[in-house]
Amino acid sequence: MAKCGGCGQFIAATASIRCGKCAVCYHRACVGVPPSATPSPAWLCPGCKAKLPKTDNSATPVKGAAADCSVPNSPPTVAPPVSLDLAHEIRAFREELSALRVDIRELRQENAQFRAAINGCNERLDAVVHRVDSLEQRFEAKDPSSYDHLEETIADLKLQLNERDQDLLLNDVIVSGIPESKTENPAHILKTLSLKLGVDLDDRDIVNVERLGMVRRNFIAGSSQHDITEHPRPRAIAVRLSRRTVRDKLLQAARVRRGLTTADLDLHGQPRRVFVNEHLTRSNAKLFNLAREAGQRSSTSTCGQGRDASTCGRRTASLLCAFARTQISEKLLGTVMFDECGC
Repeated sequence: MAKCGGCGQFIAATASIRCGKCAVCYHRACVGVPPSATPSPAWLCPGCKAKLPKTDNSATPVKGAAADCSVPNSPPTVAPPVSLDLAHEIRAFREELSALRVDIRELRQENAQFRAAINGCNERLDAVVHRVDSLEQRFEAKDPSSYDHLEETIADLKLQLNERDQDLLLNDVIVSGIPESKTENPAHILKTLSLKLGVDLDDRDIVNVERLGMVRRNFIAGSSQHDITEHPRPRAIAVRLSRRTVRDKLLQAARVRRGLTTADLDLHGQPRRVFVNEHLTRSNAKLFNLAREAGQRSSTSTCGQGRDASTCGRRTASLLCAFARTQISEKLLGTVMFDECGC
């Protein structure tokens, strides 16, 4: 919808008159044209006429007369649908702009919160780095020799734990070399073994008898010593007795009869040697093996495993204890020093 060039108001197409030179629309009343008159296509508006060479004062600008004239409004008619659609579109566009402003405002708030959280994380990280740096400086400032006391304490605690674990095994023995089968009875095997050794065991003397370790699914019962590389060795039997005297008698009898085999126990398969030893902790077992290897390398006789901790290694005490203090203790328990052989 065009605007009047004189009064600046919107004008309908039926009530307007267009200038033939500048193509500006005017109300008929603003330019003094009767409503019933038909203007020619070459009609000029007062502005264009004023620009023409003047001959007299008959041409006056229409701007001043616009205030006195009243626009004869056309009869109230409904505006074209195009103007309503445009108004709705403008209103919807304004609503979208308002919603967009709200979203942008919320986004700015979230961005500010995110920045605050990042700043807080950076501050805490800086505090952690500062504490780590201070601890490193304190650690570097101290003499490393001051931590030797802690290492000695740890080694002493390891030794005490090992001794206590060994004390819990004072009534235990290990029987190795017995073939393994699914239908075996470890308690019956132990009684048969004790009878062969000359020790009569009662049911009250046996607390527990079981195989050590997990069940080997690929184990074949009755495998000979020649195919021991193809098939694993049978698991050892751990025996816990009710009294230490019974355990000492069993170990003494096993030392007397060292050549005991599975054939003496009427067990199936190839004959194997049967060994009865005291139950040692893992550290003491490693220590015993190293001591035995050291004794073999030095061509001396090693101590027997079945003796008590107080009497073990009397024949090779000087050799084994010195070796334990230098090499064995360092390999097993760090800086732990043994007063006696861990046999």
